[in-house]
Amino acid sequence: MIDARIPAWIDDSRRYYTAIEVDSGDPVLVYSVPDGQDEVSPESPGTLCLRLEPRRWRSPRMRVLDGEGAEHGIIDREGPIPWLSYAMYRGDSRLWKLSVRSIFRHRHELTLAHGDPWRFATPFFTRYKVISSARGATRLAGAVGPSLHYWLLEIEPGWDAFLVLAAVAFLHRQWFHS
Repeated sequence: MIDARIPAWIDDSRRYYTAIEVDSGDPVLVYSVPDGQDEVSPESPGTLCLRLEPRRWRSPRMRVLDGEGAEHGIIDREGPIPWLSYAMYRGDSRLWKLSVRSIFRHRHELTLAHGDPWRFATPFFTRYKVISSARGATRLAGAVGPSLHYWLLEIEPGWDAFLVLAAVAFLHRQWFHS
């Protein structure tokens, strides 16, 4: 079970948000929010640090690009059963696997090739929170808003790895389409 209390590190957290661009194949953008900036806007969106781009419209297969547009891998279905698990690959190397852990598709586990496993609780009915833990402690806390196209995230300093951000962005897209 994931602890839903406010973590002690929240005041020092790294802040990000994911944004789904609807009607353009539904790519997902991940922005970091600069320290000291309380709000973002279209004129000042923060720094683009990651982009998931579908291979074709509404495809589960996604290209993972950094903020400058360099490709870092592909996310694709893992195994024969759709919606059960996905993996990110760079060449022939699997970087992580993301698996559904509940019949309602609101609990997930991220297994990194090198690192600690993460457990995620995604929004479910009226609970619009995103919570994740690694090593038994909450490392990510977030919420949906201001619309379903956005997830606002606070991540414990030192735990905001590119691969984790890619998995969270992918989770957001999967949740958005569920």
